[in-house]
Amino acid sequence: MPVQDMMFYALVFGVVVVLGFVASQLFGSKAETKLRSRLRENGAAPKAEDGAEKEGLTDMLTKIGQAAAKPFEAKTREEQSVRRRRLAMAGIYTPSAQRLLDGIKVILSSAGVVGGYFIGMSMGNMLLGIALCGLAGYLSPVIWLKNRIKKQQKALDRGLADAIDLLVVCVESGLTVDSAMQRVGQEINIAHPSLSREMEIVHMETRVGLPRSEALKNLGVRTGSPALQALAAMLIQAERFGTSIASALRVHADSLRVNRQHQAEEIAAKATVKLSFPVVLFIFPAVLIVLAGPACIGLFNSALFDK
Repeated sequence: MPVQDMMFYALVFGVVVVLGFVASQLFGSKAETKLRSRLRENGAAPKAEDGAEKEGLTDMLTKIGQAAAKPFEAKTREEQSVRRRRLAMAGIYTPSAQRLLDGIKVILSSAGVVGGYFIGMSMGNMLLGIALCGLAGYLSPVIWLKNRIKKQQKALDRGLADAIDLLVVCVESGLTVDSAMQRVGQEINIAHPSLSREMEIVHMETRVGLPRSEALKNLGVRTGSPALQALAAMLIQAERFGTSIASALRVHADSLRVNRQHQAEEIAAKATVKLSFPVVLFIFPAVLIVLAGPACIGLFNSALFDK
């Protein structure tokens, strides 16, 4: 039997084993606990049909991802904490999100290996196709998570200055810091939903008995945003030394706007350097051909180049 046929049968067998494992974890295990069944029996009225179908599809995908991720879950608490923190930096707080992400890695890696086999067969290099497609399938969720973290931090930084201005107004009107953060979180929910959610989490932590300083520290650690970390440190120091919180917030908002202006100026200064590469590679050759092309054609057709 040729080696290529043997590798193809091995790949098909591996895919069948993975799908069988997922199916056994999905349909063979007990889907619900007794408490969840009791809550479902005594729950509210059923939702609309469209919402129920979407929820059922989401649950199905979640279960498939969790089943495929079981062999690759984090074993130590340190690794689990690091993964949970990265998801929190991306604004994802669902308990099953890490399992689902690991399951998607497994599924995409398996699909990449199978697709890479056929692509490699058509290109004449089967091992290269399997390696590249499998690696691309494995790294796709990681790249998506990194982009989600960057997008989340940009959204937080974009709305922080406006939120601090509203905090100054609320504090000067007589509200406490906790009440002011709750009110500001409600007001900016439409314009800046990510920042509103984080402020609501801080308010909920203080309501359950966590000290304000710990809640603010958790805000900086959870989001990973340097601007929010600086805001948390400023509020903690102002409360510790008894300084005016409104004045400190106003100064901090001004510094944020100055930093934003400096970043905009830096981006504008880098634009000329970044534009030089496409100009030299694409625009300049086209302009050179249009301007010098007719002259070169006329020169070649002249008597100077006649034999």
